[in-house]
Amino acid sequence: MSWWKDLYTGLRHPLLAIGCAFLAFILSVGALSYALGTWPPFMVVESRSMQHDNNISAIGVIDTGDVVVVSEPQAYGAPRTYLDSLRDGYRSFGDYGNVIIYQPPDEDVPIVHRALCELVYNSSARGFDIPGLANLPDDAWSVPGEDRSWRGLDDWVELYGIGYAGVTVSIDLNSTYRAVAEDPHGGLVTMGDNNWEDVDGERIGIVDQGSLVDGPIKWEWVIGKVIGEVPWLGTLRLWLTGTMPPYMPVNSVFLLFASVASIILLPAALWALARAVERRRVR
Repeated sequence: MSWWKDLYTGLRHPLLAIGCAFLAFILSVGALSYALGTWPPFMVVESRSMQHDNNISAIGVIDTGDVVVVSEPQAYGAPRTYLDSLRDGYRSFGDYGNVIIYQPPDEDVPIVHRALCELVYNSSARGFDIPGLANLPDDAWSVPGEDRSWRGLDDWVELYGIGYAGVTVSIDLNSTYRAVAEDPHGGLVTMGDNNWEDVDGERIGIVDQGSLVDGPIKWEWVIGKVIGEVPWLGTLRLWLTGTMPPYMPVNSVFLLFASVASIILLPAALWALARAVERRRVR
């Protein structure tokens, strides 16, 4: 009976500390949401479209099971695209430009992908201007014909050496224009860092336009910007809800359970150590 009493006495204070920590967490989430202008200020990543390795997660890269910290789109400046960031080397989460969260009106689930470039609708050319191409050397992009202008493009444009994998990205501007012909508009071209495939030995990037959505992403569809990452914490939610994908990085699962075990067991272990030291002194 005394053993159970000692155990209760030892755990009472750690459990109280955990309860206080939980309350502090709730208050912090509320304060963070108010400061960032978004609710909720966190989002769990459920796919591997932003990973830089199919099997291993890494701090500083958005992986399956990570929790991302979300601000309103204009916080700390407007979202920057990959092409626009090449000029000054601005990077976030392992690559150029910002990772944004967008949700078109007909989509039920928000999408977390990187802003690749901006298309500006050109009504006179019935096509698009792509100002970000002005930052690239001639061998980093191509368009049909000999005209190297980035204005009034209406066919296709190819970008080379994009992202951590150095992929080739082809943007079908003709199909994009047809998709928005009834409501002509420009917007963002977006792509997951890990959305590419090997075609005859060449890495081909897959943009969202034509695969996930029909046209460019309007700025009003951008509901947030990713500004932080809590690695592997969201793995717990995916596991508890039965939505953990089979490709979950193994080290994310291991590190999550190691973290949880440390939080739960460390207070009890410290108490047991303190009790042992105290008893030795008494003897």
